[in-house]
Amino acid sequence: MNQLIAILIATTLTLSVSAESIKDALKAAKGGKYVAPSTAEVREAETLFIRTLKGEQSLDLQKAWQAQGFIMRTLTDFTIVQEINEKRTGRGFYLFRQNGGLPIALQAPHSFKDLYTLQITRQLMQKGNYVAAGWNTVPRYGKNKQDNFADMAHLEDTIFQAFGRAFVHQYPTGTIVQLHSFAQEKRKTNVGKTTDLILSNTTITPYQRVLNTSQCLKTKLTEFVVRLYPYEILDLGGTSNSNAKDLRKRGFNHFFHIEMSKPLRQRLRKNKQLRRQFGACLQ
Repeated sequence: MNQLIAILIATTLTLSVSAESIKDALKAAKGGKYVAPSTAEVREAETLFIRTLKGEQSLDLQKAWQAQGFIMRTLTDFTIVQEINEKRTGRGFYLFRQNGGLPIALQAPHSFKDLYTLQITRQLMQKGNYVAAGWNTVPRYGKNKQDNFADMAHLEDTIFQAFGRAFVHQYPTGTIVQLHSFAQEKRKTNVGKTTDLILSNTTITPYQRVLNTSQCLKTKLTEFVVRLYPYEILDLGGTSNSNAKDLRKRGFNHFFHIEMSKPLRQRLRKNKQLRRQFGACLQ
């Protein structure tokens, strides 16, 4: 009887969200209204993320995620953690590579409003060799921009932050790469208007890993202008990013904040070779 119950629970967890691909799963995960999690929920999510990052696939872990309003399931070579349909409160969508991978986590905190960052992050995650990725599932603002109700790059103590903390716990020397977008025409300086990629570690003192990545991107993305904050550009350095600040308090300094122009995003979305070159620099 206990074995039958376990099978039924596992089947329920597997079938609660139906999707034929990661692309479909991401699309299906959108929706709901943001509700801030409690401190206890964030703490528990961090613990469960750590277990997931370690590659655990147990029924016990699936049930623990279900108790938090999430479904954990396998799709191709990945593990997905996403909200149960009836319990969507904007806590995010998370993807984990099941067999190894480079100690790099990708994040798209504004995937609704930052055009193509959802797709680019998914493409990089699926074709690259990164261990994990996370997306927001509720827009950072509604029809009125002042309704800044679910900005995963600036809200504090979120499940999205718990994902980052868990990654750092498991990979203390790894790298978190957060992808954003900007409009060149809205920049006030000529430098801003002529830049395609702004790389920052969200501080005024770039670390060596950021310097190396900046040089690599300049070498690989020859058709685009890459600039390093704050040495080459003073725009969009991500200095108010809550995720980076939270992790710096924990002694983690390998956080990449990348802003991309629309022309660059359009090319990255469609050009496999350019994505490979971009991804190679993140390593």
